[in-house]
Amino acid sequence: MAETGTEVETAPVIDAAVADRSRDRLSEARRWARGAVIEPAPITRAHLIAGLQAAVAPFFVSRLIVWAATIFGAHNIPPTPGMYSNTYPPPALSPFFHWDTDAYWYIAHHGYALGPGGTEAQALRVAWFPFYPLLVYLSGGSVWAMIIIPNACFFAALALLYVVAVKRTDANRAQLALWLVALGPAAMFFSYPYTESVFLLLCVGAFALIESGHWLLAGLAGLGAAATRFPGVLVAASLGAESLLNRRRRLTIAVAALLPIAGLAGVSLIDWAQMGDPLGFVHARAYWIGPDRNPLYLVGSFPKAVIQGDPFNPEAIGVPVLALFAIAAVWVALRMPAAYGVFAVTQILVAFDQGLYLHIFSLVPRVVSVIFPCYFAFATLLATRRNLKFAWLGVSASAMIFNAALYGAWRFVG
Repeated sequence: MAETGTEVETAPVIDAAVADRSRDRLSEARRWARGAVIEPAPITRAHLIAGLQAAVAPFFVSRLIVWAATIFGAHNIPPTPGMYSNTYPPPALSPFFHWDTDAYWYIAHHGYALGPGGTEAQALRVAWFPFYPLLVYLSGGSVWAMIIIPNACFFAALALLYVVAVKRTDANRAQLALWLVALGPAAMFFSYPYTESVFLLLCVGAFALIESGHWLLAGLAGLGAAATRFPGVLVAASLGAESLLNRRRRLTIAVAALLPIAGLAGVSLIDWAQMGDPLGFVHARAYWIGPDRNPLYLVGSFPKAVIQGDPFNPEAIGVPVLALFAIAAVWVALRMPAAYGVFAVTQILVAFDQGLYLHIFSLVPRVVSVIFPCYFAFATLLATRRNLKFAWLGVSASAMIFNAALYGAWRFVG
């Protein structure tokens, strides 16, 4: 009977302890939910001016390096035999008009209609999305427009990135994030007639608009991103996460989340109307599938390149770069609002899927270069570690210079 009495007396104590733990967990969940939601605040003219000022040095220093390295490679490295550009740019611009630039020029002038190369070339061209070629067309369609647009967009993207980064970190880390973006291993593509700069501007712009509470405009920016590159549709996932956590504007944000999906649907309709396949942009990926490979190439490509004296080989650095960005994406998911974490993690998954599907990871540095929240993680790691910061920037810039020179010589770097 004594034991029964003790059990009866201790039961309320146990129940109280369980109740306290439940309340603590509930409080923690509420704190996480509050931190996971973006609390909008106005972005003022002073913020924008500060962003423009912060972007000047990273932009001009990095672009001068890229331009010089590309021209150096074009004149000093033996080019890949038989390569030429159908855009026929003036000599001053010819080193920048390689590989994908022909497809963007053709789409800007002819859309996805049947043209040189027959039906196979037509089916291949739909892999390139239409928004950047549309900007080129609206700007007159010249090769000068093709080179000016990405460089102008990159400068604007850096300025907006600083504005967003200051809200999420501090001025020092925000400035460092700009340098990390501008000197990344694949940052030369921000100055070529490619989509990276336009895509980065639209994605950063979408988050700047989210941060200032302009949900529908953020959705429109996501629509543009989805019409620029397929991963742009993932802005919808970020807005969707914000919609689930934000009770006050749930319906408005949910509508905004539909706009990037509408952007991808628009691409599908264009493909359907002009070449008869609404999923042409999906099917076109099959043209780049490489030969079957031993899965161990994922871990062996970098050591092999180092042994061969080619440490900046695009294929070799693909997996290490992806691993670094994946770790950063986890940091973003744990430390930043849910919209940022969803964007970073889903972009990493798309990059990994693309590498596995194509059996090649040389594209990965270019694909992940636009996952801007990851640079907040890198900046946080490096801000207080001076030696590591300069070593990181030095290695990263060296890879960029090496790849820019190879690109200028018609070598495929991603």
